[in-house]
Amino acid sequence: MRNRGEERTGAFPRQVAPGVHWLAVGRGLLRSNVHFVESGESWVLIDTGAAGSGPTIRGAAAALFGPEACPAAILLTHDHPDHAGSVRELAETWHVPTWLHPDELPLAVGAMAAFHDYANPLDRWVILPMMQLLGTKRADAAIAKGSLKDLVRPLDLRAGPPSLPGWEIIPTPGHTPGHIALFRRGDRVLITGDALLTMDVNSPAGFVAREPRISPPPRFTSWEWPLVTRSLGRLARLQPTLIVSGHGVPMAGAGIADELAGLAERMRGRRSGSTAR
Repeated sequence: MRNRGEERTGAFPRQVAPGVHWLAVGRGLLRSNVHFVESGESWVLIDTGAAGSGPTIRGAAAALFGPEACPAAILLTHDHPDHAGSVRELAETWHVPTWLHPDELPLAVGAMAAFHDYANPLDRWVILPMMQLLGTKRADAAIAKGSLKDLVRPLDLRAGPPSLPGWEIIPTPGHTPGHIALFRRGDRVLITGDALLTMDVNSPAGFVAREPRISPPPRFTSWEWPLVTRSLGRLARLQPTLIVSGHGVPMAGAGIADELAGLAERMRGRRSGSTAR
C-alpha cells in the first residue's frame, strides 16, 4: 500500500493489510470508512457507514468474496449515525448478529435518559433543543424509530471480538461511552473507529485539506474529552505499524507510532484545559 495513504477515495475496497480491506462510503460530513476483515473462510464487517450505504457495502462484499457473500458478524466501533446508519439494513439482509460494547447499548436502544447523559456538544447545542421543539411525544417517537434494541448484542470483552481470532478489543471511551478499537498484535494493525483519525477535523483548514494526519476525533461530537485523551494514550502504547481509522485514509510506516505518541503527549499536556462536558 502507499506509505502515507495518498489515495484519497475508497470507491472500491482496497486491501491495506493481509485480510483487511478498507472502503470509504457516504458523502460530505457523513462520509466514513468501513472495513472487511477476513478470518479463515469467513469475514466480519466493521462499521456500516451512514444510512443509504448498504448497497455500496453489499457490492463491495460481492466484489471481494463473491455474489452470495455474507459476513459472520457485524461489529460496530460505536453508535454514531455515520458508523451505524446502515446496520439494520445489512443485518436484516444478511441475517447476521451485530455486536457493540455494553456501554454503548443505552444509546443504541434509544433510551432518552442515555441520550441526555451521554450528549456531546453538538447534541447539547443543536439536537436536544430541536427535540424540545418537537415535543416529548414526537421526540420519543423519533428516538424509538432509530432504536437498535432488537438488533444489537453486547460484546464479551474478555472473549475478544466474535469471529475474529487473533484480534483484540481495545476499549477507547471518550468519543462515545462504549467506543472500541481493534488491534491485531501479530502485525500491529490498528482499526481505530473515531478514537483516532487520520485527518484533522478539528480545524476548518484541516477538514477542507483532508491531508493525512494523525488527529483526535472531532471535539464537537465527542462525549468526554478527558477520556479521549486517555484512550489516545492507550492506543499510542500499542505502537501500531498501520492505522486504519473511521475517517481519512490508512496510514502506515515506521514513523506513525512516534507521531501517535507525540499526539498523545501533547493531548496530556493540554488535559488541564476545559472538557467537553
